This record gives sequence, structure tokens and C-alpha cells, in this order.
Amino acid sequence: MPEKFGGKLFYSEEEAKELGLVLSPEEIARADQMFEQFAAARLAAGPAPEGTTPGFGGKFSDDHIGTEFEGWTWEGGQWYDQNGQLVRYNEDGTRA
Repeated sequence: MPEKFGGKLFYSEEEAKELGLVLSPEEIARADQMFEQFAAARLAAGPAPEGTTPGFGGKFSDDHIGTEFEGWTWEGGQWYDQNGQLVRYNEDGTRA
């Protein structure tokens, strides 16, 4: 059974194969080729014009939005919750 964590579903390898979620070697090779083409085009492109923000305009997706981790921050090698409290974990990996 898939586990839900951080608003995302995680499947075991067996479940993913059963659902057809595992890519074939041909699909992986095609994706690798597309990444190589993108990387080559990116390297061939000149610098961004002065005063512009390349990429997504400075806005990036936040996977925490809409999950139990919304508002958490990573500071100094530690996670802090939305109230600024240090997040602590028990030895078994559950939150204290």
C-alpha cells in the first residue's frame, strides 16, 4: 500500500511496477537524450540580458505548500516548523 508523506504518494518498487509507473529502458534513453540536448542548448546560450532574472523569474515551486510541512524552514542544518520551533525526532524517526 502506498505511503502518503508530505502530501505525496510513495509506492514500493513492486507497487510501481504493478501500476506501470516504471519507465522502460527506451523511455529512459529518450529522456537522457532530451536532457543532453537541453544542457547543450543551455551551455550555448549567452548570458541573460542585464536586469532580467533568468529561469522562472525568481519564483520556484514549493513542495511544502498545502502539506503538513507548509511554513517549515531549513536553517543552520535544522528544520523549524511554521511557528519557528525546532523540529525534533525520536530514535525511530517519528516527530517528538
